[in-house]
Amino acid sequence: MELKNKKLIVPIFVITTLIFSFLAYDPEEISIAGPYFPQIGYFQEELDQISTDLNVKIKYIPFSDVETEIVGGTNIEEFDLAIIPNPQGVVNLGERGHIYPVSIALSDELIDNNYPKHLQEITTSETDQTNYGILFRLIPNSLIWYDVDKYERLGSPTFESFEDMISFTKEYSSSDNPLWCMDIESGASTGWIATNWLEDLILHEYGPDTYDDWLTQKIKSQNNEITLSILNIGKLIFEENAVYGGNQRIISKEFRNNYRNLLDEDNSCVFSWSGHFANMYFPADKSYEYDFDFFKFPSESNKNAMVGIGDSLVILNSSNKSLEVFNALLDDNFGQKWISKQDSMFISANKNSNIEDIENNMLYKETLLVRNALNDNLFRYDASELMERRIGSDHLLYALKKYISLGSEFINEITEELDSKY
Repeated sequence: MELKNKKLIVPIFVITTLIFSFLAYDPEEISIAGPYFPQIGYFQEELDQISTDLNVKIKYIPFSDVETEIVGGTNIEEFDLAIIPNPQGVVNLGERGHIYPVSIALSDELIDNNYPKHLQEITTSETDQTNYGILFRLIPNSLIWYDVDKYERLGSPTFESFEDMISFTKEYSSSDNPLWCMDIESGASTGWIATNWLEDLILHEYGPDTYDDWLTQKIKSQNNEITLSILNIGKLIFEENAVYGGNQRIISKEFRNNYRNLLDEDNSCVFSWSGHFANMYFPADKSYEYDFDFFKFPSESNKNAMVGIGDSLVILNSSNKSLEVFNALLDDNFGQKWISKQDSMFISANKNSNIEDIENNMLYKETLLVRNALNDNLFRYDASELMERRIGSDHLLYALKKYISLGSEFINEITEELDSKY
């Protein structure tokens, strides 16, 4: 009997050791630096699922300026991946050796299958021909928002082209009933909404080649197609009685006013030309489809074109686990928890991502518009964001504000001045 007890000592010891070893095991931690954004909590749920699947710990740490943190942050060596909201910043960081090429994790075939050429190019360095990031999520700009009730009273019009919208505006606007809310004031950044209008007109009226040439400054503002696009803005904002408060008001009134005014029954505004961001500013007691809705900016020749912005995913640490997590974030099925939320705002840049579980009607509608643009290679990133900052974030804004203030008769002076800054 004593001998039998001694024989049991070894297996019990082994089992105990294994249990304690398992309990003491601490999986590898992967840290992701990124911006503050709405629905970080939903994103973390996705990360938690990946953590379980890959047996890692994943921590997301937001910063007000991710690029600065990568370059000068004291603890940046602790981060494995990053989400960067500026493709130009991705290229700059890559050329300076702060991030790895995506080729260490993804094959060219996979990238080509999932992402249109344009989205690859904007994170690719012209200097070394290396792609340093992958567009992770997208946000559409090319939308016309409307008050549902007022819209229906006008007969629920549909527009095949920008000219159709202008013709309708001329017919139904009056001194007592301006149809458009167009305020653009935004402090030092006043004019950025007007750059969105210009981008929409160039892309939808003249196509992606013209848009790309303008972006890369192969053609300038005095080019006929660019000048005509600026003048097309004027067809709306200078049309008598078309814009609430007139063109002088829209420069001085804060853009968030648009969405309150749009849904105010004491205000005649029916339409507002804004991006996805508009839905963040509608009054809390108003709801999508019942109170407000949107349609895509109309175009005859480039029907599925879409301008937008997004966030790029980059690699800071080339460890095996970092690359596994990087791949998981770009998987076709990433975001299924997120898009299943009723208030979800996640749109994947992967044109093959699964969208069947989207619960939010607004998100589903936006996602289909983005997907159509991606499939037709007609999604274009916001040009003012990709241009040199002194152009896109400074001179272009100033030129458009000047145009809105002075009028179309000064178009030559304005475009000549803008081109001199290139």
